[in-house]
Amino acid sequence: MESLFYSVYAIIKKEECMLKELRKDADIIIKKAIESALPDSAVKKALKNFPDVKGKIILVSIGKAGWQMAAAAYSVLSDRINGGVVVTKYDHNKGPIGNLEIVEAGHPVPDENSYKGTEKAINAVKDHGKDDMVLFLVSGVGSALFEKPLILSYDMEKLNPELLASE
Repeated sequence: MESLFYSVYAIIKKEECMLKELRKDADIIIKKAIESALPDSAVKKALKNFPDVKGKIILVSIGKAGWQMAAAAYSVLSDRINGGVVVTKYDHNKGPIGNLEIVEAGHPVPDENSYKGTEKAINAVKDHGKDDMVLFLVSGVGSALFEKPLILSYDMEKLNPELLASE
């Protein structure tokens, strides 16, 4: 009986070891998948073979991950970027990025900074030449942060909560 007990015990321990190894492998796979989907990783991968540009490179990055994406793009292209604008959610600015202007704005309801950031981005790209390139990076919540309403901002601020509450 004691021999049977030790055999069963050995099998259970072996299965526990195998489960630990499987869990470890699964954790590694999940971590790699998440890392590759992060905005900065995705941008770096996408820009790895960025073409040479004869003219200027103007960067516009908007959304909750706007700062992260812009920082990643700047880490790859650095001084090749001639300027641009980042429009991100309040408290998502982690500091200066080269020569980019960073604007924090309202979400889920656009505010005056949303409109100002949008205007700055439009002004940054409006005079680009045929040899220039605009690199436009967009992440989630960009629609609220990047707004140029055709109605007064006061009316927009009243209307937006109603739109958010509707189904």
